Amino acid sequence: MKKIYGNHKLIKMLEDMVKNNHISHAVLFYGENGIGKKTIAEYYTYLLMCPNVKDGKPCFNCKTCHNIADNIHPDIITAEKSGKLGGYSVETVRKICSDAFIKPNNSRKKIYIFKDCSHMDERSQNTLLKIIEEPPEYVYFIFTAESKSKFLPTIISRCMSFGVSPCSEEECQTALLETENDVKSVENAVECFHGNIGMCKSFINDEKIRESVNIVKSVTDSIIRKNEYETLLAMNNLGKEREEIKKSLTMLDLIIRDAVILNYDENPVFIGCYPEGSRNLSDIISLNTGNYIHRLIEKAWHSIGTNVNITLILSALCSEIFEIL
Repeated sequence: MKKIYGNHKLIKMLEDMVKNNHISHAVLFYGENGIGKKTIAEYYTYLLMCPNVKDGKPCFNCKTCHNIADNIHPDIITAEKSGKLGGYSVETVRKICSDAFIKPNNSRKKIYIFKDCSHMDERSQNTLLKIIEEPPEYVYFIFTAESKSKFLPTIISRCMSFGVSPCSEEECQTALLETENDVKSVENAVECFHGNIGMCKSFINDEKIRESVNIVKSVTDSIIRKNEYETLLAMNNLGKEREEIKKSLTMLDLIIRDAVILNYDENPVFIGCYPEGSRNLSDIISLNTGNYIHRLIEKAWHSIGTNVNITLILSALCSEIFEIL
């Protein structure tokens, strides 16, 4: 079991739920990518399944805990993804609904885990709804997703939802230095992604992520210089992969957010990947301008998920930003 950094109140809440037997049959852990949702979900499975929980904590030493660690526990089922977007098909959900009525093999509980539910379509969710509403007493569901908005309100109303937060930058640095030897790389990663351990690891080990960060910084610098042509060229370097472009737009949006906050707080907690850029940007955008740019980026982000031409979306975004600068 990986060590969990941050989210101490959430972990204590989960432990108390199990300790006091106030357990929901469906829970959702949500938050940005890389933040540790799946690690916390895994810890929750230990809490639910370990027969030797003491003071709200699993033992990690029994056969059940070892089976969980080795991913061979017969009563913990991870739903299979399918399709280009990695969603959960109606067929997969139907199989799980049928399997849920088969009693556990050697436990008192049976757990179904749905990881990264950003692309679970409405039909699959509606198929799942009935079993979540009235599950067998031994069945539990665990979901992870970037946002609660990825789910239908009817699903959310039947889940206990927990927001997962970044850990502190100090905790993140400590976690990274357990596996990384290059202190400078760790410092650069934490400056970009702060307390998000997963994204910091990706930044250190994935050249593609570092490239995306540099392009987003170039976009920011071009906006600061009020050079529309340079901005458009930089945006067109974001690539052709829609999901990667959406991630880059999210990074740009966070930089805008930091710039707006700087109008009211000289020493804010930065959440974007370019604090220096946010400081320079804050000199040229107001609260209203920043909010408007945020809405433009949000509109472009959603359009990227459709079949609209990517170049047209980014060109329109660039043009609309400079109309208000």
